[in-house]
Amino acid sequence: MKRLPLVPTLLTFVMLTVLIGLGLWQLQRREWKHELVRQLQAAQTLPPLEPADFTAAMNGTTSVQYRRAELPCSPGRVLPYDLKGGSSAAGESGFLILVSCRPHRRPPDIVAVAGWTKRPDAARVPIMVDTVFTGLIIERPYGDAVGRPQFMLIPDTAVPPLVPSRLPSPQDLPDNHLSYAGQWFGLAAVLAVIYGLWLRQRLAVAGRAPRP
Repeated sequence: MKRLPLVPTLLTFVMLTVLIGLGLWQLQRREWKHELVRQLQAAQTLPPLEPADFTAAMNGTTSVQYRRAELPCSPGRVLPYDLKGGSSAAGESGFLILVSCRPHRRPPDIVAVAGWTKRPDAARVPIMVDTVFTGLIIERPYGDAVGRPQFMLIPDTAVPPLVPSRLPSPQDLPDNHLSYAGQWFGLAAVLAVIYGLWLRQRLAVAGRAPRP
């Protein structure tokens, strides 16, 4: 029985192990994503948040993602805190106008979406805000950026003359792990076929070689 070539066989085995492992990891991520979606869907049915819930979320002991909350907001006539790309409740693309509900322009821990607009210059247009927002909470709307709000409330309504923005849904989370897993498993299969063809050719050539 002829020996298998050591180095190519070892490299192929290592690569197959890595590719199959990545495929299995993507399947595990898919299960994790499905569980996360179920948790976020359940979060929307929980009672409205209390101030203590926000404190716990800031301390990292709980999550308030997609929980419902009320936010009194009466800063008066103010400039928007920021503009973010987003969709209206009707699905049109445009901009979300974010406002801080804190007086005197102090750095906010939470901002609210006052509404949606098509105007890219809306950040320079003051709006009158005197209401109580009710809607869904999004955690870390600016990621890990220092000095940025840790929460954003997306309300069911909007401040006139703005129109309501689209409420987020757990189903918006991308779920492409199955296709990624298929790609990794496919690469593993291709590598195995290439190695098999190469090995068969090598053994055939070795079998035809004249013996001394």
